[in-house]
Amino acid sequence: MKPLIEGGIREDHPLEIGRRMRLLNFISVIGILNLIPFGISALLLGNSTLGLLDLAVAFVLIINQLHLRTTGNHNFSAYCGIGCAGILFFYLFVSGGIEKSGPLWFYTFPLFASFLLGSKRGAIATFILLCSAILFLSIDPGSQTLPIYSLHFKIRFIMSLLVVSLFAYFFESVMKDTQHKLTLNNVELVKVNEHLKQEINESKQAKEALSQAYDELKSTQAQLVQSAKLASIGELASGVAHELNQPLMVIRGNAQVIQRNLRKNNLDNNDLVEQLEPILRNTKRMMNIINHLSTFSRQSQSDFKPVDVNETLEDAFLMLGEQLRLRKIEVKKHFTPDLPKVDADSNQLEQVFLNLITNARDAILQRLEVSGRLEIITRMGEADNHQSQNFIEILVRDNGGGIPSENMEKIFDPFFTTKEVGKGTGLGLSISYGIIKDHQGEISVAETSPAGTTFRIKLPIEDENSILRG
Repeated sequence: MKPLIEGGIREDHPLEIGRRMRLLNFISVIGILNLIPFGISALLLGNSTLGLLDLAVAFVLIINQLHLRTTGNHNFSAYCGIGCAGILFFYLFVSGGIEKSGPLWFYTFPLFASFLLGSKRGAIATFILLCSAILFLSIDPGSQTLPIYSLHFKIRFIMSLLVVSLFAYFFESVMKDTQHKLTLNNVELVKVNEHLKQEINESKQAKEALSQAYDELKSTQAQLVQSAKLASIGELASGVAHELNQPLMVIRGNAQVIQRNLRKNNLDNNDLVEQLEPILRNTKRMMNIINHLSTFSRQSQSDFKPVDVNETLEDAFLMLGEQLRLRKIEVKKHFTPDLPKVDADSNQLEQVFLNLITNARDAILQRLEVSGRLEIITRMGEADNHQSQNFIEILVRDNGGGIPSENMEKIFDPFFTTKEVGKGTGLGLSISYGIIKDHQGEISVAETSPAGTTFRIKLPIEDENSILRG
């Protein structure tokens, strides 16, 4: 059935034209299927004129259908179809049709005309047929073969046909207006859709730009971290020299003793082994310091793995311990043993600890009237209302002069420093803040006063933090 209804419709036909062509095909097929048996029936009943007219109209509809399906010219086919229907319906009205049923077909004409030709042209076609019917009704046929309609019938027929015609006209007009509004809405939707596509494309471009900016920012941050790290090494150079100088003195002293005893032939194997042991121990210490300095200064991608916070702090003191001792700064380490490990980059954590310890050293050295004291505490922290999971807490406490209240909100800002020109980059705490945040942790000033400052670091323990990162 669908091929019969869709015949002649092309993809480039507007929606309204497609609707009319489907209706024309449907009416034509139904008309052909009815007119052929009607014509044959009329011929058998002795009404040869009606029978031949039915068959002629059916033949014209068949030709019209072939033309429509071949050319897709819906206007010609619609006018042709309505013309055939008008001629047939007028003849049925004039002749009375079978059992005087001819006038009944008149009521379908306004619907066919309006639906196939549109409200205005359909109304014109209906008006022509109606005028023809009124003209016939106003003339006395004076023939025994033509039907005679009563005045009562004429009035009712004309009024009812006008009602059907008005209904068809307004129905098609409303449909046309609705179709027009739908078309406008579709056009608006297309515009909105294009606008949305443009916004989506702009959003994608913005996302790509943000991603590129983020990558550049990460690269810049990595370079800043490396620069701050190298700056820290430069500041620690004198301390590292002291760290290396002490074992060198031990090595030199023992070597001189061995040399002197060898000259006097006053050295047996046991004494030699005993005097070589401090040399070996201190060369190993020097190797550890140099290797650690090389590892710390190397620029690398973040490498998160289980890290023992206590060991990382000891590595930091490997480069700072002797420097603090020479400046008479007492170091107290309160490391809780067997702490859970944290998921961290040990190199980055050590950089944070070095920044805090060197800041504490500088703060202590500014208070010449007191003996310096630096206290490092590691302990287990528990989840509370502010912390959703258990964590490791590291406290770095000094007895320096404290942080002025006006600087509290700026201490983690990049390039903010209270040190003299050439003695600080202003990146230490800012980079430390970024590193701790990358570790899903927190860094803050726990307390500060003229008697000293305590920095607090919180790092999630390794098993829970690994889940968080996964």
